[in-house]
Amino acid sequence: MTGKRVRFEADQIQAKCFCVWSAFWLLSGCFFWLACQSTEQKKAESSGSVTPSFYHWKSTYSPTRPELEQLKMLHVQKLYIHFFDVDWDARRHRPVPKAFVRFRQKPVGSVVPVVFITNRTLLNLSPAGVAELAAHITQAITKISQQNKIHFSEVQFDCDWSPRTRDRYFRLLSLLAKQFPCPLSATIRLHQIKYTDQTGIPPVSRGMLMLYNVADWKRADTRNSIYDADVANQYMSFLSTYPLPLDVVLPLFRWTIVYRHNRFLTFLNNLDRKTLLNCQFLAPQTDSTRFMALRDTVALGLTIQRGDLFRAEAVTGETLVNEKKRLVRQIQNQRITFALYHLDSTALSAYSLETLQTLLGNGPLP
Repeated sequence: MTGKRVRFEADQIQAKCFCVWSAFWLLSGCFFWLACQSTEQKKAESSGSVTPSFYHWKSTYSPTRPELEQLKMLHVQKLYIHFFDVDWDARRHRPVPKAFVRFRQKPVGSVVPVVFITNRTLLNLSPAGVAELAAHITQAITKISQQNKIHFSEVQFDCDWSPRTRDRYFRLLSLLAKQFPCPLSATIRLHQIKYTDQTGIPPVSRGMLMLYNVADWKRADTRNSIYDADVANQYMSFLSTYPLPLDVVLPLFRWTIVYRHNRFLTFLNNLDRKTLLNCQFLAPQTDSTRFMALRDTVALGLTIQRGDLFRAEAVTGETLVNEKKRLVRQIQNQRITFALYHLDSTALSAYSLETLQTLLGNGPLP
C-alpha cells in the first residue's frame, strides 16, 4: 500500500502502547517459545503450486460465521494476521508498539504473524538501537503467540522502506532472521521491484508483492489509488527478474476518498459508488467515480463543505482475475501464495464465490 499502508479499522487500540511495550522489554530472560507447524501442515502447503490465503487486519481476531464459512469453501488454511505496529514516539524518542491484536478465537491452520513498521521509525532510530528493536519485536511476537497458543513457521514484516532507511531496515531484518528459527518474508511494493538499485533486496526468504495502492491516494487527480492497471503496467515487466521468490496479495477492500480544495481530507471505508449515487447533496462528475458536494451539510460521518470532492475506489473482480493472469506469466517461482486483503464480510460480499475461487485457486484461468 505507493507509501505506507493505510489503516482501515477505526477501532484499532492505541491506548496503553508504551506500558505494554515496556513490559515486553523487561522480558530479558524470556524463554523463546516457538512451535512450528506440523509436518502434515507443511506438506499440505507445499503439495500444490498455489496456496490460498487471506490477510486479517483488524484489532480483534473474531471472524464471523459467514467469514469462517467463506474460508472453508475457499479451502483457505493460511492466514497472515496483523499482530501489531511499530511507530516512532517523538515525545519519548523511541519506537513503540500500537494496535496489538486481541484473539477471541484461535485461528485454524497456518498463521503468519505480520508486524507493520513505519518508515519514520527507521528514519529516527539510531544505528545502535536496531539490535535492541529486533530483540523487542521478537519478544513481543513470541509473547503474543505463547499466550494464544499460536504456532507459526513464517514471520512477515511490512514496511515501505526508502533509500534513506534501506540499510537500517535490512540490518533489522538480518538480526530478526537470526532470532527466529523460521523463514522471514517482507512485503514488496511495485516500485521496489523496478528500482532495486535504489531500494535494494531485503534479506528475507520470500517477498509478498502488494498489488494495491499503486497510485498516490493523496492526489485529487489520481484515477484509482487502490489499483490502476496502466500504472501497474509500468512495473510488471520487472517481476520476472526479481531475485526473491514472490507471493502476491490482491485487494478486496473499497473506500471513498474525500478532498477539500484539492487536498486529502479523509477516507470513508467500505463506502462505494452506489451509496454516493443516492446522496442528494452530491453531483456526479464526468468520471463516474467522482462526486462533488453541492452544499454544506453533515452526512456520512463528517462535516461536508460545498465543493468537496468524493472519489469512490474499488477493483472489479474482472480486473483482479486479469491481473492474476499477468502475474502468473511473470512470476517465475514454482510455489506461490495468492492472498486476499482482507478477511471482512463487507469486502467479500462484493465478489462472487466463483471470482474468489479463481483468484485463490490452482486451476486454469478463464
